[in-house]
Amino acid sequence: MNILLPGVEESRSFFSEVKLASHSVGRYKYSVSEQDKESVTQQDGLVGNETPTVLGFSDNLDGNKKQAAADSIHFAERYANTYSDIKEKPVDWHGKYSEAMRHCGWTLTDTQYTDHTDDKVNVTMDTIVLDIIAAVAGRNAPAMLNLLKGVFDKVKENQPLVTLFDKNSKNGKTAEFRIIPCLQSPKGTAITAYLAVDCVLETKEGGAWFWKWKHSNLKMKKVATMVELNMRIHERNRELIYEALDMSSDEFFSGVKLK
Repeated sequence: MNILLPGVEESRSFFSEVKLASHSVGRYKYSVSEQDKESVTQQDGLVGNETPTVLGFSDNLDGNKKQAAADSIHFAERYANTYSDIKEKPVDWHGKYSEAMRHCGWTLTDTQYTDHTDDKVNVTMDTIVLDIIAAVAGRNAPAMLNLLKGVFDKVKENQPLVTLFDKNSKNGKTAEFRIIPCLQSPKGTAITAYLAVDCVLETKEGGAWFWKWKHSNLKMKKVATMVELNMRIHERNRELIYEALDMSSDEFFSGVKLK
C-alpha cells in the first residue's frame, strides 16, 4: 500500500495549528532519581509515564532512530489526546494518532479499527498481544516476538512499572494500550508493528491485569499494522515536533534495560 507522506507546506500548516494540552493528567507517575535516569537512546524498552504505551527497541536500532520513535510516539499520544477522546470517539482518536505519526515521518499501512475475536477462554492479554503481532509482522515476526517477550519480562520484574502500566491502562472494566516493537531492517530502515487495543473485560482474576488476569467474554477492538520510519521526513520536521512539545521524551517515558 502506497502511503503519501506530507510535503513541507502541509507539515508546516499542520504544526502551526497544534496546541497540545498539558501533559499532566493526574495519573500515577513512576519517578526515577536523576542519577538513575538515562536518555531514551540508552534504553531497550520504554513505558509511558502517563499513557498506556510500551515501546521496545532491538539491539541494532540506531540511537537516532530510537529517539525519533520515542519523540514520535510522545507527540502522537499527546496530539490524539488533545484533539479527541479515545473513549467517546475511538475511530476519530486513532485517526488523529495516525495523522500525527504521518507528520513525524511514519507510515501506518492500515489504520482500520476492527473487532478482535479470540476463541481461547483462559488467556492473558500479553499472549493475545503476541498472537496479534505475529499475525501482522510477517517475516519480522520472530524478531519482534523475541523483543516483546524480553520487554514484557523486564517490566514484570519491576513492580513500580507494573503499577504504572496498570494505572494508566485500566479503568474499571475498560482498558486501552499501545504496543510498539521497533526493529531496524538490513537496509537501515526503522520498522515496527503498531498495535493499539481498546477492550472491555467481562470476567477477571486477581493480579496485574495485563499478565495475570485470565479473560473470558472479552470484547476487544484493535488497530494492528506494520509501520516504517522515513528519517528524511522526521528530520525535516524534528524542530516543529520539539516546538509543539512542552517536555522531553525522557520525562514522558520510563525506561528499562533488557540486559
